[in-house]
Amino acid sequence: MSRRDTIKARQNKLKKAFLEQLKRTPTIETSCQKVGIARATVYRWIKASGKFEKKVDEALVEGRTFMSDIAENQLFSLIGDKKIEAIRLYLSTHNSRYSNKLELSGSVSSKDEPLTKEQKKLIREALKLSSLRNHGKKKEK
Repeated sequence: MSRRDTIKARQNKLKKAFLEQLKRTPTIETSCQKVGIARATVYRWIKASGKFEKKVDEALVEGRTFMSDIAENQLFSLIGDKKIEAIRLYLSTHNSRYSNKLELSGSVSSKDEPLTKEQKKLIREALKLSSLRNHGKKKEK
């Protein structure tokens, strides 16, 4: 086995270990520390390979889903222990009767009035300054 093949095999092993760790702890920094590689190395691998970048993204999604499951389990345990903060959090996010509410009131009306000379002048000036500066003019050939 050549030196290049040995390096490639070692990198593949590290990449695989990194991706597996990322599925359990979905932060690049923590996964790098657990596997024993630098973040710069991971970003270099991502930059060099779109396929690896896609695998990293997939591992992050899987890891975040896993962590959400763990967090929900902990939340349910706290609810079972009658912790009011956990109960309040669960109800406010899963039951509309207990969620935070914002009430708005008012009215909207529109008037169908012609523009004043000053308003027309402002619109013409704005069109001149915009990318539509030739708006309404015929193109010269």
